Amino acid sequence: MDSRRRFWWIARVVLVSVVVATIYVTKAFITTILWSALIAYLLSPLYSYLLRITKNKQISSLLVISMVFAVFIIVIIGAINALATEVSNLSGSQYALDEVINDLLSYVSGFTEEHLPWAARYTEEISQQFKAFASQIVPTILTLAAEIVTGLAARTPIYLAQFGISVLLVYYLLIDGENVMNNAICLLPERELVSQFLDELKPIYHSLFNVYFITCMLTGAIAAIGFLLLGISYPVLWGIVIAVFALLPLVGTNTIILPMTLYYLVIQDYTRGVAILTFGVIFLNLIPENIIRPRLAMESAAIHPIITLLAFAAPLFVVGMVGIVVGPALYGFLLAAYRTRIRLIEAAGVDAAEAEDT
Repeated sequence: MDSRRRFWWIARVVLVSVVVATIYVTKAFITTILWSALIAYLLSPLYSYLLRITKNKQISSLLVISMVFAVFIIVIIGAINALATEVSNLSGSQYALDEVINDLLSYVSGFTEEHLPWAARYTEEISQQFKAFASQIVPTILTLAAEIVTGLAARTPIYLAQFGISVLLVYYLLIDGENVMNNAICLLPERELVSQFLDELKPIYHSLFNVYFITCMLTGAIAAIGFLLLGISYPVLWGIVIAVFALLPLVGTNTIILPMTLYYLVIQDYTRGVAILTFGVIFLNLIPENIIRPRLAMESAAIHPIITLLAFAAPLFVVGMVGIVVGPALYGFLLAAYRTRIRLIEAAGVDAAEAEDT
């Protein structure tokens, strides 16, 4: 082996070692980096719009981050206010809760004695056990809330560091992300092939990320308006919760709608319970999935629903919430590679047919 080849082998080993070491020392912020990249990608249309107005990258990026930060602060303040109010009410509502539970159990016992007399003895035993369990609900919830607050307070410095790094990453990704990507492409061989791959990748990522997240946000907005009209407390906060759960394909908005419906049926507010269930089925499930999402995805790549389901759901069981970023990125990359290969095969077939004709 001559000295030149030896040098290149040593250089490769050193480069790989440095890359591995860099990933190792950065592993605590890998999740933060991934979320920042996703946020920057989702905010890029708004950044581009503001850039056309301001003609300044730094000002446009700051405006975008300021808007997001303002929304974030408003949501946090609203959540803390609602949590403080409900915990205060909960701590003083033990007797009211006992009264509701006693009324419910009395209704069940009376119904059983009248229509199912053979099960009355079992109903009485279950009622006693349920009363004992219900008497511990409020203290248990308060203890759990205290533990959660204590855990959050202990990890506050870490969360603040991750938040600060995330803000800076989003700021610089909005400004220089496109240039960095273009420069990286210039360093790659087979630029024409890479360009074809990116042509397939962009609409796929648009469909998997932009369309999916916009649909979830619109679902949350519809939920907030509906809850406001139905007289539900904290409609905006519940709309945000609906938007978050809409991101999870296997969970969905029904995780909120069904317990909410059951709650109002238990307190004998049957009209509102049925209204919430009807509203959830029509406006939070059927309309977003069958009208909003297809219209938003008209100009995007057609992606089979099974791929979308696997992309967002499967990684959650392996890597947690960051799977919302990693899953669609990986599935979209593979789908783009597959479609690029199909295009190359079709192009080769056309070239062969033209060669035969000539």
